[in-house]
Amino acid sequence: MGKIKKFAVINIRKITGGKDPIRLVEEFILRRGFDPDECSKEKTPDNARWMLTLQNGEELEVLVEGIKKPSETTIYMGVNVATVPVRGSGDVLAAALEIADGLVGIKVSLVGHYLVLSASLGAAGMTVEDMDYHFKLIEAQESWFKEALADELGWENVTSR
Repeated sequence: MGKIKKFAVINIRKITGGKDPIRLVEEFILRRGFDPDECSKEKTPDNARWMLTLQNGEELEVLVEGIKKPSETTIYMGVNVATVPVRGSGDVLAAALEIADGLVGIKVSLVGHYLVLSASLGAAGMTVEDMDYHFKLIEAQESWFKEALADELGWENVTSR
């Protein structure tokens, strides 16, 4: 048996693989035709947030959380789809939860006084194509969700402002 070389613990470093989640999101934003620096709203050592104004005037929020811990880093993207009124909020939330059963690959949640369609993804192994796919899932189901909610509640339309 040959000699086994021993390495000092100080010389062994952890090498994290994959892409930097900030660069990944910035690449996604560039593909959408926006400047990541202009869309940037908040950056801390552990979080970063961007807001993109979409064609119909709605805003897509992209949030990277847990940057300091690569194994726990998540990427969140979401679009406000409806304002929940104070009066009748129970009916709106019940209808939204009932309709949410038909969503594929995304979720509906209550954030403040808005119903939000969103996707939360682990950043490990994530690609720009994965982000594009989840954004397209949100985009494709947004109008369906709004129409179904309006039909269920007997409203003419649903607003998110």
